[in-house]
Amino acid sequence: MIGERHLILQELTLAASAEWLPHSSGWLIVRVAEGTGYWLQHKAAHRQLNPGDGLIVIRSADGVVRASQLGPLKLQLFIVQPQYLNGLLTVAEWHHLEVAPDNLWPPVSVFAVGEPIGQKFTRLTDQAYPNRLPMRCALLQLWASAVAGLLPSPPASAGGNKLRDQIRELVGQMTEAELSERSLSELARQLHCSERHFGRLFREEFGVPFHARQIELRLQRARQLLVDSRAKIINIAYITGYRHLGLFNTVFKKRFGLTPVEWRRQHPLKVVVPSRPGCFSPAPERAGAGPQSSG
Repeated sequence: MIGERHLILQELTLAASAEWLPHSSGWLIVRVAEGTGYWLQHKAAHRQLNPGDGLIVIRSADGVVRASQLGPLKLQLFIVQPQYLNGLLTVAEWHHLEVAPDNLWPPVSVFAVGEPIGQKFTRLTDQAYPNRLPMRCALLQLWASAVAGLLPSPPASAGGNKLRDQIRELVGQMTEAELSERSLSELARQLHCSERHFGRLFREEFGVPFHARQIELRLQRARQLLVDSRAKIINIAYITGYRHLGLFNTVFKKRFGLTPVEWRRQHPLKVVVPSRPGCFSPAPERAGAGPQSSG
């Protein structure tokens, strides 16, 4: 079982002939660091994986990675959770990458060491810094480069609905962080239409109701802050737009099944400490063990 930490480089070592099912709730990027393995997929030819080769997996995989019978297989991997990128992704990008990613990319894609993503991943793992800001930015850039060419261009205006085109242009290119701060009435006034009409077209264009998307963005940000910061829960509630702690607790539990306090207890803050300053510290190898955070 891999850790679901966003943009954290991890390692996994499989014993000879052992298998691993690559699965996550986001985008999983895996690279062979040492050894030889195979990608085994139902109704598809087996693919040998040599050092530097790897996989890009969206949420689930219809197949397994198997280590060679001749020795262990060491993998390096990281996960990108698009819902945590609301300050970077536009609403249109979120829709394509989070709501309908299967329309852009097959569930599993194999890349070779000589391909751009394979070369970039190899250079990245040679860097002399652990999971700090430079590493997280580099991992994000690696993923962004891989998916950039998959994002479709904004559809051309069909000339039948000018307001829909305006919503697509205004809201589609707005970051999700900005969307979470804008009110429905404000956006409707900006486009000179009623709130009801704006809300209907937003839902038709992006597949979710406007207010539902705002709530989801705020709760996702709150969940991330609970895991990645020591901020007081009441402050996190205020930061994410809730002025009443009781309401925040109720909405959070309804969405995630746990109160903010319970969520934080189950996901304690992890501080990465390198073995020596500025040095990448790989996790110890354990046959068949789950991946460890590197550093």
